[in-house]
Amino acid sequence: MSTTLETKVSLVLLGTLGALWAGGTLAEPAAALDPAEVATDELAALEDAFALDRGNGRVARELADRYLELHAPRQAVAVLSNTTSSVREDPAILHRLAMAYEETGRMSDAAATARLARARCARALGTGDASDVTPVPEHPCTERTYASLDVHASALGHMARWGVTDVQRDERARQAYVLAVRSARIVSASAEH
Repeated sequence: MSTTLETKVSLVLLGTLGALWAGGTLAEPAAALDPAEVATDELAALEDAFALDRGNGRVARELADRYLELHAPRQAVAVLSNTTSSVREDPAILHRLAMAYEETGRMSDAAATARLARARCARALGTGDASDVTPVPEHPCTERTYASLDVHASALGHMARWGVTDVQRDERARQAYVLAVRSARIVSASAEH
């Protein structure tokens, strides 16, 4: 009788192990990245470099850009949120953070971050709309960057007001950018005269 019970237990264990093995071999890959590709090695190198030096703005920007290219905005938010405070003062870093928030549907955060990026760039340039309260950032900013930040902040402001949460599927997201670019052209044209 005990031999029959032992045989049944052995068969159940063998069946369970076989099911686990089959499930493990038929499962989808854990990541969409191919470990054999050079891009995967480059991403790993950026991640390692960021882990070693969270104060390196160039590495933080490149890693965030890579995550945004891979449609992984939550990872970009994590990277940019975990840099040093001096890196987070950079308008380019804030711009990428706003882009990542936008991709995750966090429009209020995206709009606020984009406005902050524009304000810091304005302060660096010394434009008329720059706040005297904001300290002059150590990071440089160009007029071209300011124009880009202004358009982005304007578009995000529209989307936040309209309740857009999915920039890929909501037609209003595209319309927000059309309105922002149109406003920038009008301002640019009036400044030329």
